Amino acid sequence: MKHILNLLVLSLAIYSCSDANSQSGEALTPEKINEHFFDLYDSKGPSEALEFVFSTNDWINETQTSELKNKLVELTKQLGNYQGKEVISKRSVGENLLLYTFLIKYDRQPIRYLFIYYKPNNKWQLQKFQYDDNLETELIEAASAYRLTENLPCNE
Repeated sequence: MKHILNLLVLSLAIYSCSDANSQSGEALTPEKINEHFFDLYDSKGPSEALEFVFSTNDWINETQTSELKNKLVELTKQLGNYQGKEVISKRSVGENLLLYTFLIKYDRQPIRYLFIYYKPNNKWQLQKFQYDDNLETELIEAASAYRLTENLPCNE
């Protein structure tokens, strides 16, 4: 009887560990990575947040990430206080390649963050991160007369 009880306790311990491992693997979805990124961004700043998101991919070059972090930190210092974020879009190619774009709001002007996540096997990783401040240019371009639906050739 004692052996059966020990076996039962051991089985429960193994099951609990494997269940915890599978939950932690499930927890790192692109949505969860984004959520944690922006929690860090809000509490500790862009450098810490980027360090976290880059850590999801072992193939990312540390030299490049360090340079990108420094440039982004310098840019954000010039923009005033961080005021939050908005999702611009979410797109996918199949089920294992996802793109998220965010409008990052600062006092002076917004910037855009682009995240591409890839799942080569059972783990999501950051494939690409980039930022830019060309939103106004794109918005003006989108409003150009030749882009308006009433000016398209098919409406004549």
